[in-house]
Amino acid sequence: KRIGEKSQESLETNIERLVDILDQEIATKKDFILNSLITNAIGQPDKITIYSTLVGLLNVKMFSTGGEFLMLVLEKLSSLIDDAEWRNVQLLLRFLSDLVNCNVVMGSSLLTLFTTFISTASVPGVKPSMRDFLLYSVLQCLPWIGLHFHDSKDDPEFDRLLDMLEMKIEQREKDYMASIRVWSSDNPLPQIEYMDSLWVQIKNMRNNNWTDNWIVRPYLAFESKLESSLQHPLPQFELPPDLEHTQFPLPYVVFRIFDTQDVPNRPEVPKLPRFNSIDRFLVEDAIMNVIDSKNLTKKECAESLLRIMGRSSMPLNYMLVEVLFGGLLELPMPRYPELFYGSILIQLCQLMADHLPQVLAQAVAYVYERLETMNTVLVDRFGSWFAYFLSNFKYHWTWSEWEECIKLNKTDPNHPKPKFLKEVFLKLLWLTFYEKLKDVIPEEFFSLLPPKPGYSHKFAEAAPDNSLLNLQTKCGKALVESIKNKDSLEMMMASLEPLPEGSIDGRDLDAQFSEAKLEVVIQTILRVGCKSISHLSVALNRFRDLLLRVMPNQDAKVCCLRITFQFFETNHQLMCIMIEKYLNFQLMEPSCIVSWIFSPDMLPHFNRLYLWQMLESTICYCIKRCDRIKFELEKSKAKLKEKKDQEAVAAEPDLAEKRKALTQAAEEEVGHYVKLLEDAELSQKEVFLIVVQRFIMILTDHIVRSEQESRYTQTLWFRCTRDRLRQTLVKHRREVKRYMVTLQTLLFTPEVEPKILECFTQFKGYIA
Repeated sequence: KRIGEKSQESLETNIERLVDILDQEIATKKDFILNSLITNAIGQPDKITIYSTLVGLLNVKMFSTGGEFLMLVLEKLSSLIDDAEWRNVQLLLRFLSDLVNCNVVMGSSLLTLFTTFISTASVPGVKPSMRDFLLYSVLQCLPWIGLHFHDSKDDPEFDRLLDMLEMKIEQREKDYMASIRVWSSDNPLPQIEYMDSLWVQIKNMRNNNWTDNWIVRPYLAFESKLESSLQHPLPQFELPPDLEHTQFPLPYVVFRIFDTQDVPNRPEVPKLPRFNSIDRFLVEDAIMNVIDSKNLTKKECAESLLRIMGRSSMPLNYMLVEVLFGGLLELPMPRYPELFYGSILIQLCQLMADHLPQVLAQAVAYVYERLETMNTVLVDRFGSWFAYFLSNFKYHWTWSEWEECIKLNKTDPNHPKPKFLKEVFLKLLWLTFYEKLKDVIPEEFFSLLPPKPGYSHKFAEAAPDNSLLNLQTKCGKALVESIKNKDSLEMMMASLEPLPEGSIDGRDLDAQFSEAKLEVVIQTILRVGCKSISHLSVALNRFRDLLLRVMPNQDAKVCCLRITFQFFETNHQLMCIMIEKYLNFQLMEPSCIVSWIFSPDMLPHFNRLYLWQMLESTICYCIKRCDRIKFELEKSKAKLKEKKDQEAVAAEPDLAEKRKALTQAAEEEVGHYVKLLEDAELSQKEVFLIVVQRFIMILTDHIVRSEQESRYTQTLWFRCTRDRLRQTLVKHRREVKRYMVTLQTLLFTPEVEPKILECFTQFKGYIA
């Protein structure tokens, strides 16, 4: 495994020595050695050319073993496809391609394998995601094998293959691009879909006679030896017929923030390859290979990335930051947790204190300058990362460069730049104390700071006599005494009897609950439990029956959320936690929370991150609840099968009766979980339908009002809200896909505004 790493001897010497060792051992350990070569080639993609060279030299000495090895490779390829390990499939194809360079595989048979992939992708009606995977699998091999075909007699066949690829790539429809773009503008750098980006880079490589500055090709040192060996034709390979039902990788946009002119123009600083250069793809691919294999251990991952830095004279620190930012800002979700990208950047800044922090600051500045055209979901994600990053570096930043936010906040508080800083400061407040934040932030930025976290207890002060507020205050005190005395539920309810039924101030004339009683109970319980999160949990658990008594219907529960939000009006972090608590203690149905989030009361907060975190936690609760019940249901079914098998075995009457009873109990348990799952799935469907319906309603209302008042419809608010709708659809595509017919029949009808309807059209193209 360590071959190809830093050594006192040359790589060629190490390869020759290892070949001699393998030659001696292969007679007794053939299967182990051949399978290890395949495993290591996939597991260490940066060393694929080293392992292909090893196989090539072994093939010179043992031709029959080379043939056996290729059979194992194709068996592994078939196994990886069956297991849907798509990245490993592509790496194994790359390995096969490099075996042509080492004179192990006949070039014509590799072209036949590639043609099989392209032909399958060309079948009418093939699923777009499957088609794209097959085309990209061939495309990503070309940097390794292009030079060989350019110089060989197979060049005409290779040219025909390239023509087929170009035709298929250009025929693809990409309606989904708006859903996965980082920015709505291509200025200063274009945002290119991953397949189109690589194809442009391949064409430029072809124009440069298939040369690059990255791939290590150790087989060139053994050219005379390798040319003396015979080549093997690849056996015919067919793709499985049922791939249409498999989930393939989804499309993405290649993230770009740096170009050639962004690197200092000094003699000692190497030039950055253009974004359309194949070297950019090769370096980015190498970085991602390290991240894919080392993402569980940030220190080892950072050290492996540092080793890549020493391989080339290119300014890899720029490409490294770009790749990590691209991973963090990928839509709909990063490949790895956001915390991973934050922690690895911190680790790299510590290991490369002289090279990386300056580049990282430059990247942050570039993203900040483009906030106005950035997808609002990614603005939130970028702000969360930036707050986390600052909290690990003593909150140091060149705040003076962002002083424009202070002026913008006065003229347009919803402008993306001051709004971004407000969200960053709010996130920082979730990570530190308010006083600490004021100490580290320049005074001129205080206008952007959130208010000091606290609580708004409505009944803390005396109220005018004969007012409802005064009556609520008295009943609140009586309820506190009842709680202290550990009175029964009925006695607690008796302390609220003087309060009137119905809504306060005539807000809802048909209210089937007492808003006055509900307000006293909620305010009292929150005041008792607001000392800490654990106190809140204890209070909600202890007074759960009381809460359910004063919240008899959905309207009351929505009212409860409004009262809770008023209590935590300056402590949004605790409000987010309260949403989770209400759900976990089954005090709220998820649909109640969704209705409250989209209610008129919350319109002033509609584009604040904390509101969307509440919505996201509600949706995730529904999904996790269904998954959890499905898991328990499968366990129950397995248990039932076991009991039935035992019952089928002949036994004494007493034992048989006992087994029958156990089987009946297992059947009842299965029935219980089936009912729970039906209810949970119905609740989940209701939540998704309400969310989409409310999005359509508020966006439609905005368009109608704007047209009536002759105002521009594509405002920042509209774009941000539409981004939220797109994100909700694509992020939860697995669940939304189940409701496609209902969504298309009831909600996304032809009568819906085209600018809203296109979100659904883009979503369908994305998941196709």
